[in-house]
Amino acid sequence: MRILILLVLTLVACGSATKKIDPKGRTVTRLDPVNPKAAKEFEAAMRALRLGGPDAHDTAKARLKSAIEIDPKLWEAWFDLGIIAYKDGDDDAAIGHFSKALAIYKDHTPALLARAEAHRRAGHKKDARTDYETALRTTEESDPNRRDAAARLASLLRDSGDFDDAVAVLRDTVRLSGVNAKIFTELALIYIQQKRYELAELVLQKGLEADAKDPALYNAGALLALRQGKAQEAFDRFDRAVSLDPNYIDARFNKASVLLDAGDYARAKTELMVIVEKRPDDYAAVVALGLAHRGLKELKEAKKVWENVIKEAPKRSAARSDAMFNVAILKVDFLEDIPGGKADLERYLQEAPSNHGKRSAAEEKRKELGK
Repeated sequence: MRILILLVLTLVACGSATKKIDPKGRTVTRLDPVNPKAAKEFEAAMRALRLGGPDAHDTAKARLKSAIEIDPKLWEAWFDLGIIAYKDGDDDAAIGHFSKALAIYKDHTPALLARAEAHRRAGHKKDARTDYETALRTTEESDPNRRDAAARLASLLRDSGDFDDAVAVLRDTVRLSGVNAKIFTELALIYIQQKRYELAELVLQKGLEADAKDPALYNAGALLALRQGKAQEAFDRFDRAVSLDPNYIDARFNKASVLLDAGDYARAKTELMVIVEKRPDDYAAVVALGLAHRGLKELKEAKKVWENVIKEAPKRSAARSDAMFNVAILKVDFLEDIPGGKADLERYLQEAPSNHGKRSAAEEKRKELGK
């Protein structure tokens, strides 16, 4: 299952953070007045992002950097720089920026969760787990962020095969903070991975009783149906998820992936075109669209979309590496451009992360072609 983390840039009140003691003796965070010049730069950055345009991204980054040069304690600017770096695929920079924000305002749970996601994508599982656990420990039991942190921690543990710990995290959260759809969904995904399908079905039913309009529950139900060999039921549940929320991309992407695996390239292309139209920077979907084009013998279109990903996607992203590999194979196996394909394979092997999933296949293909 592909997980999309939506980190949204929002305009927030400016102010650096300090610690004070309230009348009950609790430590609370208060925001100090911010330097007016820094506030002006910060507001200009937010305005650039709201207006959009080809230069909005760079303008916002420059304005945010200017803001923190004027007032290094402007935690909002550090936080938003972290979000921009995360979206650019620069996890190290994102971690650094989120850490700066947290050094000033350590109670800011969204910054803590955002840093956890950057650590996670960078492969720093121990650091990601620490941030998730800190969020659980420091967030009020009634805060919705707490359940979000629990679900993300559980998914990290699930990915690592630590199923018992993942279930324990979710059960503790239910006991302290109650349930929501994310908790039920994650618990179901754990049971699916454990092949405990009856338990997964039971949990999903409980989730639907709590919120019958949450698309993530139907998406998880579709994944369960696929594991059980119930293809039509899976497709019906994917469709139900999309009908509940046309912008819920996970279900549409998962459906398209199944169609690609089944060789139904035309239907996969239709689903992927919708995703790309809604989110042109969803490079994983664009790469998958290229596979649909290739399956339909639309080789020029496949080459074009993959080359665009190579040009536009973050340098170290999985999608860019996938695109480099696919262009190389396209040239070698479909376009009879052996020299071009060999050059692209070398480029892939030089630039793709060492843990990228296609590296072994690329090395085998290079041996086959002869270096």
